[in-house]
Amino acid sequence: MAKENSLGILAKETQDYINLAIDEVKLKTTRGLSTALGQILSWLIIISVLSLVLGLLSFALLQWLNGLVGSPWGTLIVAGVFLLVLLVLFLNRQKLFRDLFVKLFIDVFYDTDDEDDEQ
Repeated sequence: MAKENSLGILAKETQDYINLAIDEVKLKTTRGLSTALGQILSWLIIISVLSLVLGLLSFALLQWLNGLVGSPWGTLIVAGVFLLVLLVLFLNRQKLFRDLFVKLFIDVFYDTDDEDDEQ
């Protein structure tokens, strides 16, 4: 009788442990996803504001160059600068974008939680 009771207690504690382990995985996944989405959203906002500022500055430069050197040449100079920047970004796209997101997701999902383990 005592053996059956011990096995019942062991089965219940094993089930409780499995449920707690599943809850921990759910919580870590939720935390990781919310952190990653928060960082991606903040980068999107920063990029949007930066794009707006860059557009306004390029328009001001365009107006100034058109007054200085003439209408079509100022536009061509600004377009050439943007093509040069686009070429540099294209050539460095792997280092700039992929490596950045790989590091972000590794930091988020494979966090060691050293401060949580010490408590």
